[in-house]
Amino acid sequence: MQFEKVKTHRTYQEVLKQINNLIIEGKLSPGDRLMGEREMATELGVSRTTLREALRTMELLDLVEIKPGGGTFIRDVQLNDVISPLALALSVEPTRLDELWEIRITLEVECAGLAASRASEESLRWISHALEDMQAKLNDLNAYAKADMRFHYMVAQASQNTLMNRLLQTLVVHIFELIKKAGPIRFSHDIGGLRTVQEHIAIYEAILRHDSREAQKLMRRHLEEARGEFGR
Repeated sequence: MQFEKVKTHRTYQEVLKQINNLIIEGKLSPGDRLMGEREMATELGVSRTTLREALRTMELLDLVEIKPGGGTFIRDVQLNDVISPLALALSVEPTRLDELWEIRITLEVECAGLAASRASEESLRWISHALEDMQAKLNDLNAYAKADMRFHYMVAQASQNTLMNRLLQTLVVHIFELIKKAGPIRFSHDIGGLRTVQEHIAIYEAILRHDSREAQKLMRRHLEEARGEFGR
C-alpha cells in the first residue's frame, strides 16, 4: 500500500480519509495488518499522535481492531454497509453540534422504545455489561466515555432496527466526542458521576420491564439534560 503526504491543516481527518479510501478501493482487505505506526506516520508525513487519533477513530467505527503489541488489523465486516457516503462525510467534515444533538436524540429515543419491545436476552446482557463498565470506570473519564458510548450503541442494537442502527453507527465517532466533552461538565455538577449512571440504570430497567414509553421518556430526558450541560 502507498500513502500520500498529508498537506492540509486537518491532518487527522485526512489520514482517516486515506485509510478509508484504501478499504473502499479494495487495497486493504479484512484481516490485513496495517504497517507499523512509525513507518505509516513517516509515509503520511504526520506525527504518531495524529496517526493514533485516526486509528482510534477507525476502531470506534468498527473498521479496525487494535491489538496491543500486535498491530492494527482491518476488521472482517461488511465494509460496504459500514462505510456509507454519510459515514465518510461525517468522518472528514465538521458537524454542527446542534444538528448532531437533534439527530442523536431523535434516533436514540426511538431506539430505546423499540429496545423495550424487542430486546433479546443477549442484548440485555450486553447493555448490563456496559453499565457495569461505566460504574467501574468512574475515575477514568476516557474509559467511562467508551463504556457510555457502548451502552447507547447496545441499546440501538437491541432495537433490532438495522437501518437505525447503521445510521447511529455513522455518527458514533461524533457522539463519542460529545460524550467525552460533556462528561467533565456533567461530572462537575454530579459528584462522582453517580446521577449520570443512575440515569442509564433507569433506562435499562425500563427496557428490562418492556416499558417502551418510559424508556423513551427517560432516554429523551437523559440526552436533553446532557445537551443542556454541554451548552453551558
